[in-house]
Amino acid sequence: MIRHAVLTIGLIALVAAGAWAQANPVDLLVAMERGQVEAVFYGNGDESVRGRIRRGAFGPDQLYVAPGTQFWAQQPGLQGMTTLGWVPIDRSSRAIAYVEIPTACTNYNLPAPTSYHRMVPTCCPDPRMAALSDYIARARPPREVAQLAVWAVANNPGWDEVAGYVETRVQAAGMQQAEAAVEAYRTGAAELLQAVGFRTNEFRMFEAMTQ
Repeated sequence: MIRHAVLTIGLIALVAAGAWAQANPVDLLVAMERGQVEAVFYGNGDESVRGRIRRGAFGPDQLYVAPGTQFWAQQPGLQGMTTLGWVPIDRSSRAIAYVEIPTACTNYNLPAPTSYHRMVPTCCPDPRMAALSDYIARARPPREVAQLAVWAVANNPGWDEVAGYVETRVQAAGMQQAEAAVEAYRTGAAELLQAVGFRTNEFRMFEAMTQ
């Protein structure tokens, strides 16, 4: 009788634990550490990372990737990527979830990883990046502005080291218009960082603007 009661209580607790896991979203990194999910990620250029996630027994149906979660390429010499915003992952209706996670590059001087390159997620290495990544997802600035701001926090490059990135993306009728458009991107990145609470004079990218 006692043994039956203990087994019944144990079963109820197990079911309750499973129900709780389905109803409460869990950080992807926590679920991976606990062995609740199996996840594999690959590069997808300089704007996202793609992955495949399989849930284990009693693993959560609802996951999320937190802002600033860092993806590192497993081949040397390739960009790392930071997650932009909170990314929900719904596992409730599929045995395997295929996801595309919006990211920005965190190594301005390295080539982007491709679908041939394995990526491994880790905790955000800098709380400043987590705050910036969260704000970018909510404010939705132009891609060039967001990328410049991320590089400022991740690498602190000088403007001459990253200006070429926006120069190749500007579409303008003449040289004067192109120069104005490029400078507008830099101004936008400075304003973005200020909105998050950073002082732009701490970053080399904006030195000429603050003199």
